[in-house]
Amino acid sequence: MSQGIAEVNDISIWWEDFGDPSNPSVLLIMGANANCMQWPVEFINPLVANGFHVIRFDNRDVGKSTWFYKEGFISKIARLLPLSISKNLINYVFNIVSDDEGNFTGAEQSSNAKYDLNDMAKDAISLMDYLNIDKAHIVGASMGGMITQVIGLDHPERALSLTPIMSSPGMGDPDLSVMTPSLVEGIKESFLLNIQGKYEDGVVRIYRELTGSRFPFNEQKFREKMKPSMEHGHNPHSGHGDAVGASPSRRSRLKEINIPTLVIHGTEDAILPLDHGQAIADGIQNAEMMIMEGVGHELPEELNDEVISRLVEHFKKA
Repeated sequence: MSQGIAEVNDISIWWEDFGDPSNPSVLLIMGANANCMQWPVEFINPLVANGFHVIRFDNRDVGKSTWFYKEGFISKIARLLPLSISKNLINYVFNIVSDDEGNFTGAEQSSNAKYDLNDMAKDAISLMDYLNIDKAHIVGASMGGMITQVIGLDHPERALSLTPIMSSPGMGDPDLSVMTPSLVEGIKESFLLNIQGKYEDGVVRIYRELTGSRFPFNEQKFREKMKPSMEHGHNPHSGHGDAVGASPSRRSRLKEINIPTLVIHGTEDAILPLDHGQAIADGIQNAEMMIMEGVGHELPEELNDEVISRLVEHFKKA
């Protein structure tokens, strides 16, 4: 195992690898506002045991990679106000960015974005260059799955296979389901906790809504699991949401991808409902799909063996 900082694209990207570098590589790309510690070693080690070289890294704006965003203007204003007024301000902002039917999609176009998913895909490719990796199996969770699609579209020669997990071809697509109202309320409450500096509580509040019914949310267990990630570098103000909002939908282009693809999605995903994953699988020729019953926007450790087995099968067929 080794780790380091790659100076690429005028930023620093923190990375860590596991296993023999001469083995086929697997590049793990994490989702929005989450650093690479959310790819736990319990997920990585079985891949290594199956003969793969695994790399996890911090996307820009989280962990130990370069941060572009810190506290935003609205957050600063809200922090100076009484709590009741801050709540009203948060509700007002959410109403502004909701669609005509009052739905908050989380993908409103952002003119304030300092980068987009194309830039983040280039970071991943540049890290592969830095590590002298010609091709890799690309696995991405949530926003990381969106970056995975961008790599498949714009850098296909670098991908041995693609695996978007709990992801979307384009948030805000009118044909796809919006996030649940309870999650929207959870996001508002999480934002309010962040304003108060209760960052871990903010993460807990979100994941309470993101967890499916099959493996009920256990707060104590979750807090313990989150410790490495929080200690590694949690940026509650990252611009990942802006990056998603500033990036065009990939749905109409998915037919261009001719790379072995496995889509993994839960049936109870509150932020990206199942039809988002199905749209990816339907759009990419010959894509396969693994549906996790009763699972939310998560990769439960109880399903590690099942998921790893399917991934290894997918990699070896590619």
